[in-house]
Amino acid sequence: MPTYKIRGIDVDFPYEAYDSQIVYMDKVIQSLQENCNALLESPTGTGKTLCLLCATLAWRRSFGNFRFGLSMNAGDKSEDKTEILPSSLPSSPPSQSESSGLPTIVYTSRTHSQIRQVIQELKRSSYRPKMIVLGSREQLCIHDKVKSLHGKTQTNACRALCQKRRGKQRCNHLPQVADYLKSNPHLGEEPVDIEDLVNIGKSFGPCPYYLSKELHKSVDIVFAPYNYLIDHAYRKSLQLSWSNSILIFDEAHNLEGICADAASFDLPSWLLTACISEAQKCVDLSIERREKSNDKSQNPDDFAILRALLLKLEKRIAQVPIESKELGYTKPGPYIYELLADLNITSKTFKKLSAIIAAASTLIEEDNQQKSTGTICRLDSIGEILDIVFKGGRTTHATYYRVHVREFEARTANGSKGNVSRTLSWWCFNPGIAMEEFHRLGVRSIILTSGTLSPMDSFAQELKLDFPIQLENPHVITPNQIWAGVVPVGPSGRTFNSSYRTRDSQEYRQELGNAIVNLARIVPDGLLVFFPSYYLLDQCIGCWKSLSNETSTSIWERICKHKKPVIEPRESSLFPSSIKDYISKLKDTSTSGAVFFAVCRGKVSEGLDFADHAGRAVVITGLPYATYTDPKVRLKREYLDQQSHPRGELVKVLTGDEWYNQQASRAVNQAVGRVIRHRHDYGAIIFCDERFAHPHRQSQVSRWIQPHIKCFSRFGEVVYTLTRFFRDVTIRGPTKLSLLEVDDGGQCPPVLHLFILLLHTGNVGEITSADPYDDKFNVEKLLSPVATPVAESLGTRKGSTSFLGKIMPANRSSLASDDCNIVDCVSSRDKCGRIFLGKKTVISQEHELVDLTDTRQLGEKSKDTLIAPCSVKKRRFITGEYNLQQQFRDSHEPSCGSGELQCKDEGTFQKRSLEIDSQRGDLPGDSAPSATNETQGSAFLAQVVREKLSASEYIDFVGYMKALKTKAMKIGEVLQCICRLFSGPERLPLLKRFKDYIPAKYHSLYEHYVGEKKLVEG
Repeated sequence: MPTYKIRGIDVDFPYEAYDSQIVYMDKVIQSLQENCNALLESPTGTGKTLCLLCATLAWRRSFGNFRFGLSMNAGDKSEDKTEILPSSLPSSPPSQSESSGLPTIVYTSRTHSQIRQVIQELKRSSYRPKMIVLGSREQLCIHDKVKSLHGKTQTNACRALCQKRRGKQRCNHLPQVADYLKSNPHLGEEPVDIEDLVNIGKSFGPCPYYLSKELHKSVDIVFAPYNYLIDHAYRKSLQLSWSNSILIFDEAHNLEGICADAASFDLPSWLLTACISEAQKCVDLSIERREKSNDKSQNPDDFAILRALLLKLEKRIAQVPIESKELGYTKPGPYIYELLADLNITSKTFKKLSAIIAAASTLIEEDNQQKSTGTICRLDSIGEILDIVFKGGRTTHATYYRVHVREFEARTANGSKGNVSRTLSWWCFNPGIAMEEFHRLGVRSIILTSGTLSPMDSFAQELKLDFPIQLENPHVITPNQIWAGVVPVGPSGRTFNSSYRTRDSQEYRQELGNAIVNLARIVPDGLLVFFPSYYLLDQCIGCWKSLSNETSTSIWERICKHKKPVIEPRESSLFPSSIKDYISKLKDTSTSGAVFFAVCRGKVSEGLDFADHAGRAVVITGLPYATYTDPKVRLKREYLDQQSHPRGELVKVLTGDEWYNQQASRAVNQAVGRVIRHRHDYGAIIFCDERFAHPHRQSQVSRWIQPHIKCFSRFGEVVYTLTRFFRDVTIRGPTKLSLLEVDDGGQCPPVLHLFILLLHTGNVGEITSADPYDDKFNVEKLLSPVATPVAESLGTRKGSTSFLGKIMPANRSSLASDDCNIVDCVSSRDKCGRIFLGKKTVISQEHELVDLTDTRQLGEKSKDTLIAPCSVKKRRFITGEYNLQQQFRDSHEPSCGSGELQCKDEGTFQKRSLEIDSQRGDLPGDSAPSATNETQGSAFLAQVVREKLSASEYIDFVGYMKALKTKAMKIGEVLQCICRLFSGPERLPLLKRFKDYIPAKYHSLYEHYVGEKKLVEG
């Protein structure tokens, strides 16, 4: 395992790191050493998560060894606890982080699925810190009845059972926590996930929820969802030494919105009505208990007062004068206190009211348990609203808010108009409120990172944090793996502009549809098309389906001819089935793939991994501006404009227009990030809107994409260059660099013929994969908790092998001359596969054997014309048979047919004549080995080399030979790699004998590398 010295810290990294990865780790360590905040962007597939973990844990280890054993304690006393652990759990002096001075790392991400991926990355590293993952009762509860509940109802039920020390209804899992921790003090020293904790609870009895809560007090690193840091109540439950903590927000591109939403509330009239009914129910229940069992623990008068306050609030909201439904009724943030003061709810009385609400929730929950109903207690939402408004007893934060009351007409089931309904909202327009708490607590460093933070200006300004360390990392792909272009006009020359001025015209929709027909024909496999809104998506598809007559097919039918369509549903419940539909249509060989019509900011655009053939191109049909007249958007812009007025400050403040534009750009960046998901992926990014041609707009696109963007003046140029891109990347593979030309005079080293011979005879052997890599949240993983081989889920034929399976991201290779080369490929519907990492080889995990005798090759020649659709070419090399030796003879010839090609050069087209010898003769005589040489070489490879090398080294050796055959590496580079592979006294015979299989013209070069190796070893 390589070790890198970065700012004086030894960082163990599982693989040879790219330059960009070292730069990323350098910024992380700089932030930690200087106790300052960092804003770090690194594209998906660059090994961001692994770099972040290794750098952070290496820095932590520099303070001393990781914690071990068990120390159950009461933790940091800096904040009051909202939930007191039951008395069965012992307490002790302050936390280890506070007493020992060792920092604690809190690593958060948006969802538990993402946390699960992070823990998998931790397992791949050499670091084993004491760790724990925090989750809610919904993930961790194993009680037969409580685990089926949700939200506050589940929380209240859990607390009620835990407080009971006797009886059948008490929780039997909680008392076992302390004993289990005493007998298993090393829990957490090896990475554990939510599922591991649940399995421990089911197998041995302790409550997983309280197990994690107890362990988090004395660990090196805590993994948790965002809300454990952002939500005030969750944050108070964490018992950490905040002044000695590091906070990491991974996948932080939505952090602004999450922070603002967590500090805001909406109170619709239907919810208020439900709360009034529950208050009345509490009055009835408390009276009933007094009459039946003389239970006076609950005072019905308290619940009557609560009901009266809610009725008065409902009446007060109904009396608000609303002159315009579009504008609603708006007041400054502090107005909320005037409104509540009329109800006698103030900073002094709200705690008493909160206690009444908590008692009411408990009463309702007990009644639900007796009647075995799983209904949710709505009154809890009123308690949460009071907590937001009277935040810690303070009211100064109200200046960042706006009070808004809006009115709308409810719709009945048959679509007719119903009663008028109102919603009271208190919207936070300063996301930095959540972050300022950390400044008050004195945390050491806050690191925000994601693959798509651009444009980054708004992050620092919106979160009101100083980020002295910022990074926009490049991607690790090569220029020939990406096509990015602005398409300002369609096939008929009409302008693409999705603004409200043109998007409703039939001409625009027709032109866009005809463009997508062409793109569906050119792009192989999966195509993603993103619209700015559901409205425009529905209008365009409706137009494409209707425009047809007896003599011509509709645009929709022409799209379906090339790719089977899937449309992103508005309803979240239907989304998994749409993904399943997309995957099944990708498998269908009757067309050239599938097209997914989706919406920016929708579920498809965030968090899904459309790697390889699941997403070969993404089309952005316009700028996804938020609805201009939406009251929340309008008030946010007004708030920012008011804040940006000159106040004699030198600090730049974000204006309303800047925020509005940057939000649209960030949504675009999220959508285009669905493709090109790892080092060996490739794809196209197509901007179908003339506004993307403006330099200012392009400057807000992710930095790694910007250098590749080209603006086209005609649609025909797009068709030609895009066709050529997919043709070339299919022929030569996506990872060819400038060193692809093999300067061997057309001769082939005999050892390469021997390798081909072994492929046919099967002597290379079968290789099983041993290092799976689950990168992010893959499309297939959404459908099943069990890891499904990609070959099966996306249509690879049984009996033939997709070499890559679960794709390796950037951290699987090196920038050195012998780094990451694809040495075998299959059709575009399958994945490219063997990846070499200097002295390491990583093989994909397919849960099946990887057969090197599979003869399909990505580089098979097509007899189609140059501008033929890629889908046609793909069908030929998927179904055609293949001869390796013939391919070797062809591999030194130009890859396209004779004729004249139209080539784009600096925005113009020039004619270039390519002449190709149509007579394909045999290879030169001196390059073809005799039968004796083949036999001897076969024995050399199959016996001597395999005996001297380890299994992984032998795979490397075979790969180098294969890389030379595909011209992915120069012969000099292969010889240099072989010399390194055969280093060591016991392998000296290999060095000598291998020379016999090298053409005489390369003997001096080989001896030079051998001499260099001996000099280094000496």
